[in-house]
Amino acid sequence: MRILAADVGGTKTAVGIFEIGASALRVVREGRFPSAEFPSLERVLAAFLAGAGRRPRFAGIGVAGPVRGGRARVTKLPWILEERRLEREFPGTAFRLVNDFVAVALGLPYLKPRQFRTLAPGRPEAGGPMAVLGAGTGLGEAGLLPFAGRYLPFPSEGGHADFGPRDDRESRFAAFLRERFGRAEWDRILSGEGLVHIYDFLRAENPGAETAATRRLLEADEDRAAAISRAALSGADGLCRETLDLFVSLYGSEAGNVALRYRATAGLYVAGGIAPKILPALESGAFVEAFRRKPPLEDLLARIPVRVVLEPRLGLFGAAAAGYRTAIEATRASSKRIVRFTAR
Repeated sequence: MRILAADVGGTKTAVGIFEIGASALRVVREGRFPSAEFPSLERVLAAFLAGAGRRPRFAGIGVAGPVRGGRARVTKLPWILEERRLEREFPGTAFRLVNDFVAVALGLPYLKPRQFRTLAPGRPEAGGPMAVLGAGTGLGEAGLLPFAGRYLPFPSEGGHADFGPRDDRESRFAAFLRERFGRAEWDRILSGEGLVHIYDFLRAENPGAETAATRRLLEADEDRAAAISRAALSGADGLCRETLDLFVSLYGSEAGNVALRYRATAGLYVAGGIAPKILPALESGAFVEAFRRKPPLEDLLARIPVRVVLEPRLGLFGAAAAGYRTAIEATRASSKRIVRFTAR
């Protein structure tokens, strides 16, 4: 079945046309567009579909923001999306809006082994729940729960839950965040800006730890988070290494929280744009150690596989899966109407 899909983010919007079935998909056509350069998703889709030939009858759209009643406001973009408005703009195509991390969760069954890296193999439960979290511009979380022979996505805004410190240093970090923002939440920590906040906190704790060379580097680079992670991974700067170490430990801890919330015995997946860029740090062991260090449930967490998603199009895959599910539901509803009409 051919499906139009889009993964809408505050920075970029990925769009594709897929041939998709219950367990496999193939990319027919895809493109990426800088979101801020377009006034609406409608204009992005129009640009992508120009010259694409016949438009698919079904579309799935993953949105970085909560979706209610077929309507969504993009969290970090002045766009409002509505299924009905999209269907008026593109007649003949039925649209389904889902939260971007619901889309990420729906994409998990379509991953191939080469598209993820295993941090801990665990002992997965066949047909058990799965969960995913991912740090990027913000922190997304979602679950996949088995029901009646298929997986149902379970949305979440857990990234905006309160941060729970594990020790005195993290309590001081929480106070540091509250002073800056009035509240300490996970989204402020496990994101690109989170690396910067951790660095600033550790520098405030030990002002002499920042070198002049690193200070000049961070002042010159617009993406401070990327500069910090590069300096940490290269081993060039001690404060940057300490920043990344704390980030990885916090990431592992919240991953363990997500695994417990969903009882993700079939696997916990780490997605988002940051994880592949800091993969050596995630593979160091600190992430998995923090993931499992939750007495009295260490044994349960030790059995859960932990995998890092390397495929950057996972959200787009999941948006296609959302469109595919909409198509299947529409086909079943149509079949039932035909059966009722025949019975009369």
